[in-house]
Amino acid sequence: MADESQKAVSNDSVNSKEVEKPQIQPLSLPTVEEIRGQDIWNNCAVRSVVSGVMGGGLGIAMGLFLGALDNPMMQEQMTGKQQFIFQAKQMGRRSWSSAKAFAVMGFVFSAAECVVEKV
Repeated sequence: MADESQKAVSNDSVNSKEVEKPQIQPLSLPTVEEIRGQDIWNNCAVRSVVSGVMGGGLGIAMGLFLGALDNPMMQEQMTGKQQFIFQAKQMGRRSWSSAKAFAVMGFVFSAAECVVEKV
């Protein structure tokens, strides 16, 4: 008797899942704002500048991470404050260097890819 009641409950849950299917939405045309956004993004200069800025941000993050891994040569002779200042300067130098390199790589790659795509 218990088996029959469990089967009835499971059949009810299966039937309720079948009823709750999401309705299919009709296709809609893009709005004027979406078309303008696509036109702006398809501009090679915009793509290149955005890629350069994002590459610079990635370079800063990578520089901070990798700059923290550098150890000073005379670590035993430096005080804690000197070590902190040295590490901060190293991280800043490495971040700036990485940011420039990643920004240039992103800019050049994106510009070349965009020009090839347009031609």
